[in-house]
Amino acid sequence: MSETEKRAGRDSNRATYRHGNVRADAVEAAYRMAAREGHEKLSLRQVATELGIAHRSLYNHFADRDALLDAVATEAFDRLAARLKRAVTSADFARIYARYALKNRHLYGLMTSRPHATMKDKPELQDAVHRVISEAMRISAPADADPGLRRRAVMKDFILMHGGLSLFAAGILDLPSEAALIDELSAMIATRA
Repeated sequence: MSETEKRAGRDSNRATYRHGNVRADAVEAAYRMAAREGHEKLSLRQVATELGIAHRSLYNHFADRDALLDAVATEAFDRLAARLKRAVTSADFARIYARYALKNRHLYGLMTSRPHATMKDKPELQDAVHRVISEAMRISAPADADPGLRRRAVMKDFILMHGGLSLFAAGILDLPSEAALIDELSAMIATRA
């Protein structure tokens, strides 16, 4: 260790030193942790421990825990939007959306926990949400349709999807399996008026 590092109290060989993109690594680690255990108790300290860095260093990349959760939600919305690009019909859209939400229950819970009213202050998250909405609009309503009608068509789809998924998760819907739920949601969205 150099004299300058000794005076500054820094050890260039300490175990928490790392190269790479700390922010991206933190988002990926938090994404995995939230997918596995949920976001409710996820902390910056846990993510830092997972990465082998000092937890205070994450504050260079995230203002607080909510900023980290917003970044994870952004990643989850982006991954869902990428999958939804494969949808050709509204039934395809419903199947892809429902499968993602059911396979990633904890992440879906995080995604739906982000308040839309505050998204104007979170442009990356807002853009990711809009990528999902754009895929819904592409499927639900023709581009030349009245904007109000397009918005209502997308809202109907999201209300139906989220409502069905929430009721199924709560054990309220009398369906024998996730596959049955996906079939029902696909049929409802394909035939909605």
